[in-house]
Amino acid sequence: MTDSKTYGRKKDRLLLLLAGLYFVGAAVGTFLYCTLDRDKIKILDSISGSFVTGRLHNTFWQTLVNSFSGGFILLLVCFIMGFCAAAQPAELLIPLFRGLGTGASIAGFYGGYGIAGAGAAAVLIVPSAVATAFVMIIAAREAFYFSDGIYAAAFGKKPSADALDVRLYFTKFVILCMILVITSAADSLITFATARFWTNLLGM
Repeated sequence: MTDSKTYGRKKDRLLLLLAGLYFVGAAVGTFLYCTLDRDKIKILDSISGSFVTGRLHNTFWQTLVNSFSGGFILLLVCFIMGFCAAAQPAELLIPLFRGLGTGASIAGFYGGYGIAGAGAAAVLIVPSAVATAFVMIIAAREAFYFSDGIYAAAFGKKPSADALDVRLYFTKFVILCMILVITSAADSLITFATARFWTNLLGM
């Protein structure tokens, strides 16, 4: 019973650490965008503008595929790294990397379109980013502990049958993938439903 409680507390602490790394990444991404010189900001703003234009003029299915693919790649990376005992430091960086992209994207929307861009980011980026971040944080946690199990089995600290449950690990990632599909569909639906409004407001 005590071991179970201790393990639960460790998982909670790791979850908080991963969430913290995501928010640190978002803050760093925003800061890096704000410290760029004007020429680089103009380049990024033009890229951001192309990204916004693409989202608002794509079909529902195009947006769904684009929204799902980015998160799925990171999810797949987490899954694969879980089978490497030495991959734990890299697994911790997944939420940080995702946060960097989120922070820079939101800052780019605001930099390119001002208050209207901030509003667009709040609707088109933030909900999807938060949902995807949740999936990535859970995936990184599960990969981290599966890597830990492989290390324990490899060095004889635990029997492999006790340390590893490949079927359970695979099932968890299938569930996370399903959640990612649902959040991507919701993101696409929101974008599709509000596309005309944002197109008019942003002058596209």
